[in-house]
Amino acid sequence: MCLFKVIDRIQERTPCTAVQYRIRRMLKEDVDSELFDGFYHSKWVELLKAHQYDDGGYGRFHSRNSKIKQKFPTTECAVDSMKMLDLQRGNLLVDKLCGYMEEVLKGGIEWPDGFEKNKWYRSAQPLFVASKLSIFGSKCKEFFSIFNCWHTILKETFADGEYNRERANKTAKELLGCDIEGSYIGLNSIYLIEFFANMQAEIDDALKQNYLKWLHYSGEKIGYTRVILNQGFNNNFSELYKVYFLLSKFPCFKTEFEKELSILIDKRDQEGFWNFGKNFLCQKLSDDWRSQEKMKIDQTIMILLLYL
Repeated sequence: MCLFKVIDRIQERTPCTAVQYRIRRMLKEDVDSELFDGFYHSKWVELLKAHQYDDGGYGRFHSRNSKIKQKFPTTECAVDSMKMLDLQRGNLLVDKLCGYMEEVLKGGIEWPDGFEKNKWYRSAQPLFVASKLSIFGSKCKEFFSIFNCWHTILKETFADGEYNRERANKTAKELLGCDIEGSYIGLNSIYLIEFFANMQAEIDDALKQNYLKWLHYSGEKIGYTRVILNQGFNNNFSELYKVYFLLSKFPCFKTEFEKELSILIDKRDQEGFWNFGKNFLCQKLSDDWRSQEKMKIDQTIMILLLYL
């Protein structure tokens, strides 16, 4: 069965506008103004609009405030929702958010979280912002300055084709003032994976391959998750999917993770749908998952994104 044949079956079920929009975007087809307008006023986008602050952010950026209950506990959570809905620049919601993140990088808006008292946080703070801003792209010079710094660390670390701990720490100390090995801003951090994935066009092909191979087989957790990539589907699937989704931006992903992607194909039902149940915590497209039909449509769309 052709992997993407299931899209025809989804279309036959007359899905909601958010599903239709995501399919068009996935297939790189034009999205007409009527469809976009319907999508822009769909449930999950309306939630994002309703909870956005006047400055474009969503309160704290990275660290949650447990004393305050919010639909989006951090700006990062809102950005991740927009990412999975595939909202792009060119509308008020995203443009306000990107303007906010760029102003944080420039120092025009104060960092809302306060600063943790550890040697990595001053370097981590702009990385958190730049990583999320990279989803939408930016021409801000501060953004490129941060990328160039981390790109240099990546290049030096893999200068001999393999991960070199000493090179990683030496280069990081020169550029950041601290070592990074074993820290939450090591090269296995989910934030750096996302940053490099979205900026992969700027990275040498051989370097990308070496980086993914190291991530795949290092046996280390992906920072800010419990995922150990060489353990495959023994990981929590919701977390594993989030990591795979980022890695799928790299052209070498399908080759590096060929075995895992083949196993995932075999988890479809007879009609070509995936359904991991409500324990699969991915972005909903449909208004709710009260029906198995809506749940398997949304989950199938999300998993198909790994095979583009």
